[in-house]
Amino acid sequence: MLKSSKIVGTTFFIFTLAIIFSVLGKFQVSSIPKLFDYSFFNLLTLVILVQAVTQTFKVNQYDKKVLKLVSSISGDIRYSMVVPPIIFGLLPMPAGAMLTAELTRTAGESLGARKKWIFFFNYWFRHVCEFSWPLYGALILAAGIAGIPLKNFILATLLYFTIAVIIGLVLIFVKVKPNGNKERIKIQPKEILLNLLSALTPVILIIVMIFLKIDLKYSLLIVLALLFLLEKTRLSDILKTLKLSVFSDITLIVLVVLLFKGIVENTDTLNAFARFLTSHKVPQIIPVIILPMIMAFLTGITSAGIGSTAPILQGLFALNPAFPYLAYISAITGVLISPFHLCFITTKEYFKVSFKEVYATITVPILLIQLVAILKALL
Repeated sequence: MLKSSKIVGTTFFIFTLAIIFSVLGKFQVSSIPKLFDYSFFNLLTLVILVQAVTQTFKVNQYDKKVLKLVSSISGDIRYSMVVPPIIFGLLPMPAGAMLTAELTRTAGESLGARKKWIFFFNYWFRHVCEFSWPLYGALILAAGIAGIPLKNFILATLLYFTIAVIIGLVLIFVKVKPNGNKERIKIQPKEILLNLLSALTPVILIIVMIFLKIDLKYSLLIVLALLFLLEKTRLSDILKTLKLSVFSDITLIVLVVLLFKGIVENTDTLNAFARFLTSHKVPQIIPVIILPMIMAFLTGITSAGIGSTAPILQGLFALNPAFPYLAYISAITGVLISPFHLCFITTKEYFKVSFKEVYATITVPILLIQLVAILKALL
């Protein structure tokens, strides 16, 4: 219910924005066919395929395979609070941090960690991949709207992924003491290798094909087909997976975002916005930071934050090559501090920590990453 009501509210809000911009920008009915160009269908197809792959991972219990892999290479228990959230972070899904909450809680409590830090490590490492992983629809939208090749966008945002991981590792080694014996679970190396291949092969395949410059649509289709074949998925389950991916809340909101993008691009809104900024002498960097951050905060969805504001900021993107990345990082910042973010609110309640405790742990790390993005845009 929470998910549905939130998505409906977000979709309605963006749709209302689209109507407002179409009226203010004097959108012409004759321009409607221009909304449905190649970019529209390409981005929508990518988002649907991403959902299908994620749904297949879940149905085929790749989460259990990953947990088995981590438990077989345990050593320092603190890594059990790092590896599973990062791996599951490769698979975008609403309230995805809940998948590893129990494992993180068990590991954290056995090490005597405070609840607020157990929450932080599960939440933080669950989202570090969002900075540069192509399965996230917001990254695809940001690159597409800015007109930047997806590979280039991923390579540029790897910096923020790296910083986020380093921040998390530093904090876990400072805030959580290691287990005493650090003994590994006795298991044959061959079995560890089999677990590794079983759990991570689909993810590795996607990465390899992307760097081989294979179109992401085809990469996802190939992996999806292989998953169906290897798991001997029944035709009825394949059709169900495709149906859930096409007719989903996420597809709905992306559809509305893309329509909004098209309306903005086919009206005088961008020029009017640029004139407004010029006449009021607002520093160009301010709207690039504030607009995506506010929208993402209010909706709790990165794709809504970047998708509904990037078309407005598109004119500014041409003035500074760092602005598209700054807008994207700002949207992620807005989501990570948003109480409307499903991962945030569900795991906060699961770990029974207060808003004060939550913000005490996440605020500084998030601001550090935001500061790096701002400095790169200024220098």
